[in-house]
Amino acid sequence: MRNAILGGPIAATLHQLTRPMIIGILAMMFFSLVDAWFVSLLGTTSLAAVSFAQPVTMVISNMAIGLGIALSALIARAVGVDDTLSLRRALTSGLMLSFVLGTVLWLIGVLNHDALFRAMGADAELLPEIWAYMVYWWPGSILLLALMMQNASLRAMGNTKLPSLMMLAAAMLNAMLDPLLIFGLGPIPAMGIGGASLASGICWAIVLGVIMQQQIRQGYVSFVELTLKQMLALWRRLLELGIPAMITNLLVPVAGAILLSMIANSGEAAVAGFGVGMRFDSFLLSLVLALTATLPAFIAQNHAAGNDDRIWLVMNYSLRLVVIAQLSICAVLWLVAEPLAQLFSEDAEVVKVTVMYLHWLPLGYIGMGIVLCVNAALNSLQRTVISMVLNTVRLFVFYVLGAVIGLQLDGVRGLLIGAALGNLLAGGIVWWLMLRMQSRGELSFGSFQLSLDRISRH
Repeated sequence: MRNAILGGPIAATLHQLTRPMIIGILAMMFFSLVDAWFVSLLGTTSLAAVSFAQPVTMVISNMAIGLGIALSALIARAVGVDDTLSLRRALTSGLMLSFVLGTVLWLIGVLNHDALFRAMGADAELLPEIWAYMVYWWPGSILLLALMMQNASLRAMGNTKLPSLMMLAAAMLNAMLDPLLIFGLGPIPAMGIGGASLASGICWAIVLGVIMQQQIRQGYVSFVELTLKQMLALWRRLLELGIPAMITNLLVPVAGAILLSMIANSGEAAVAGFGVGMRFDSFLLSLVLALTATLPAFIAQNHAAGNDDRIWLVMNYSLRLVVIAQLSICAVLWLVAEPLAQLFSEDAEVVKVTVMYLHWLPLGYIGMGIVLCVNAALNSLQRTVISMVLNTVRLFVFYVLGAVIGLQLDGVRGLLIGAALGNLLAGGIVWWLMLRMQSRGELSFGSFQLSLDRISRH
């Protein structure tokens, strides 16, 4: 795949990398939906317990994503200059860091379980149910961290098929294990909510083992020619790059929570309608998410090999693809928004808000997609701080502020239109900045300066 990334047709290569990722992303959405559906069968208490656990699991997942972005940047650069030794050192060090961090988080979580969830508002009666779920999720988080690092490393090497196949296999296995462990069968006892988290952990362990076995066989995971000093230096670099990426990812749900709190004043039906609309977001953004997973390998490898012209070509093509795809999705939504909303609720007010959500907010995903693709490019060039600043400005200067202004002008509909316009404006400005960078070889954003010529290729 390296030869195709460095010298193959831009569009064909990008499509070849992106298609499997779309399948993998949809598989993970299915994984999450299956878990949620089976847990819902256990009743309100179990749903409440998972709801309290979700912020914790989200924080750890975003930590894994941030570290994966950092590891991907290091590995893709090594692939670009055909430096197998640096690739091996980075991957081995990254996996070891994920195991160490995962173990530390597990111990902190277990030792502070009750205090943590009391601080989040859980009452004493709910704590045992939350523990029944988290007792398996905490050790499973070690596997999740390592697995997401592995997937990031594979994508950085240009292999998007294996992680996507593994995500699909994990989703199918989880769908089989969930009812078996949650409700029991024959000699297998019913574990309730704990069965859901144990099923997830088993799936992660199997996928982790399959990929790890292949990477060891190929010589990519090895402690040969890796000293403790080198590993610690790589850990420091991974954290330097990964922490800003973690913050960037964590800010997205924060901005969403702010909009939800603003809508809460409009009543339960408005909140419910907004919540139904949010269920569609991952599907509506699947192409954008797939591009942000595949662009880093293309950009980092080509930059390391000195092929900067190909970076501009793939970025311009990707942004045009985002605009065309998201406009097409918006056109379809205007036709099918109402029947989609009616699948989730019969309440006329809930349906009305959901339809407004699907009509207006996805227009902003055009601008959001542009920003996220540029963020992915910056991350791959190891400029995660600039990426964090751009996304923070998009979220709080344009997206949230647009929603605030819109709410004052036209209620819930105004909020949705204002948020969409904020995203569109942010995307337009970021695209303009990218074109400026292309023409001058330098991007200026506040006190931050970025020039491709100043970024080390080795």
